[in-house]
Amino acid sequence: MKKYIITILAVSWGLTGLIFLNPKTAINNFGLIMFIPLIMTIIFHKIEEKKTGMKEKILKKRFNRKAMLFGCLYPIVFVMICAGIAVMLGQGTVVLDKEPVVWIIRLLVTVLIGLFSALGEEYGWRGYLLPKLTSIYGKKKAVLLTGAVWSLYHIPVVYLLAKLTGLGNPLLICVIQAAVVFVSNFAFSFCYYLSDSIIPVIFYHSIWNTWNTAILGDIYTGKQGIVHGKIFIVNGEGVIGLAIAATAINYFWKQFDNYKIKNIA
Repeated sequence: MKKYIITILAVSWGLTGLIFLNPKTAINNFGLIMFIPLIMTIIFHKIEEKKTGMKEKILKKRFNRKAMLFGCLYPIVFVMICAGIAVMLGQGTVVLDKEPVVWIIRLLVTVLIGLFSALGEEYGWRGYLLPKLTSIYGKKKAVLLTGAVWSLYHIPVVYLLAKLTGLGNPLLICVIQAAVVFVSNFAFSFCYYLSDSIIPVIFYHSIWNTWNTAILGDIYTGKQGIVHGKIFIVNGEGVIGLAIAATAINYFWKQFDNYKIKNIA
């Protein structure tokens, strides 16, 4: 697993550096980094198949209703709680400049399109890294290690985007966002453990990206959402999001002992 982790981080960081050599096009192209986990995992799978003759069926594993409901509802509830707290604290103001029907249709379409980019990450993180680490170390240590790798993967692009957009202190934003990614991994991992399938997690990831950006703004580009305010504060990947995600850690930590996952120790 060390080779996989080192390779995926090196390639993603290297590609990030290349993309940001041209700041004018970086905003439109940084999303390509999301497909690095997918590509690297496919390569590692091919190498393993030659050695063992065993084929991985990451996308063919069945999922249950509970996992899908959690994956679809939890990110929406999380974002709405962030929005409510931001408004109550006077940190955000609701500005709806489109008809509700138009807004809902756009959200649904964006979620469906976002499934492809979510697959790019989840195929690697929860489809390969988490189950492999779980089979070696058990669920809890695997979750911690996966969260650490996922956070490190985000650091270069978040730092460089913060410098490019002037959203705030790049180092501070980078630290907060990395911490959010780490603690959010507990919920993502729980969603995976509910059924041993990444399909619900892919929906979770896409819905999270879509709702968080639409409601609370885009912490990567600085574009405001429906709740206008300082994005670094109100965003689900900002200060308020970190506080809420941190409060849920204990719940998910206890739940990891309650689910026996097929083919995973």
